[in-house]
Amino acid sequence: MSDLPDLALEGGEVPREDTIRVICRFRPLNDAEERAGSKFVVKFPAGSEDQCVSIGGKVYVFDKVLKPNCTQEFVYSCSAKQIVKDVLSGYNGTIFAYGQTSSGKTHTMEGVIGEPDLQGIIPRIVNDIFNHIYAMDENLEFHIKVSYFEIYLDKIRDLLDPSKVNLAVHEDKNKSVYVKGATERFVSSPEEVLEVIEEGKSNRHIAVTNMNEHSSRSHSVFLINVKQENLENQKKLSGKLYLVDLAGSEKVIEPHVLDKYARK
Repeated sequence: MSDLPDLALEGGEVPREDTIRVICRFRPLNDAEERAGSKFVVKFPAGSEDQCVSIGGKVYVFDKVLKPNCTQEFVYSCSAKQIVKDVLSGYNGTIFAYGQTSSGKTHTMEGVIGEPDLQGIIPRIVNDIFNHIYAMDENLEFHIKVSYFEIYLDKIRDLLDPSKVNLAVHEDKNKSVYVKGATERFVSSPEEVLEVIEEGKSNRHIAVTNMNEHSSRSHSVFLINVKQENLENQKKLSGKLYLVDLAGSEKVIEPHVLDKYARK
């Protein structure tokens, strides 16, 4: 799991460019693995401040290591909570989950949306964004719109309008990258955002013969675009947040397509 804000506030109010944080989450053994007698081989060295793991005697270092018993709330606090403030301050960012099929990417990104303890990063971000907006000055006007699409076999398909297939990535005059023709929905509450997510997930599964094979080979991208204007001085800010559930890492992926917008 990584977050890639263009400009992220780290340890203070001054943003740093091109900040990349890599957070490694380990899930526990599932029932099938336990029945098969599989063993958990990862070790967490003492005194590493949750930044190191040891596998087969070799040590790997990350910005943060999340152990199998960590909660969804803890995962969110460590990996994504700060980026909400960044987006509302006018910066762009990306959070994506990377790993093999069945490693827990979708559980981390979405979780069980209707269950407060089990919901993942996306619904928590949505709630946080609106809670921040509700607490801000009345002279700030916000417009939030969302898009939802997937990249499958090197093609981009709109999940809010399945008739839109093979969409193209473009760059505007301000060097901002966007998916031309992708449906944009204005939303005014967390509930509306979650309804859009459910709609997109439903469209993603329509007419797919083997859903697991399809979803393990495709990247889903949920985009939140937040625009705000100060009605007193007309100052405007705009921030985009890409929330990405990548294809299983054992499959062939198309990084050149993802990279066009993930770093913008």
